[in-house]
Amino acid sequence: MIGASVALVVFSSPVVHAVSMAAPKGATTLVLFAENRGIARLDNNAQGPSNGDLVHRELALSRTLGGDVIGVSYSQSEIVAYNPEAKTDIRRVDVEDSLPGGWLFIRGMTKLPIGSVPQAGWTDTYAVVGGTGIYAGVHGYERLTLLADGKTFKVVLTLWH
Repeated sequence: MIGASVALVVFSSPVVHAVSMAAPKGATTLVLFAENRGIARLDNNAQGPSNGDLVHRELALSRTLGGDVIGVSYSQSEIVAYNPEAKTDIRRVDVEDSLPGGWLFIRGMTKLPIGSVPQAGWTDTYAVVGGTGIYAGVHGYERLTLLADGKTFKVVLTLWH
């Protein structure tokens, strides 16, 4: 009989929790602007914000602020946890970007005041988990910042294969 041993190592150093946002060598950065063209809120449970509630968006994608539309972004966020004492909720976010040459698929989590939508200046980072067409096999991250107009996001995609 072959024996096996398992070692459990617990790190308490803050370095273990640090995540580098440095892109690997050869990464490509793509800057887009995503203008909100439609938003829908779906209250799936008890009245008021609660787990399972959804927010759907459709956004027009352009290479410059107010520029020609080159694609569309669809997103859905779902409240998965909320804290009434802190007045915040946690949402799982899924984004699908249709761009010339293929699709990008993005996932993440965000924390917002209960039942709200992002306000000007809000920013968050999500993982690019894959794509199709020219984006097949891509990984990376997407940094979103809601601009002062409250309806346009600056989208900075950092991608690599």
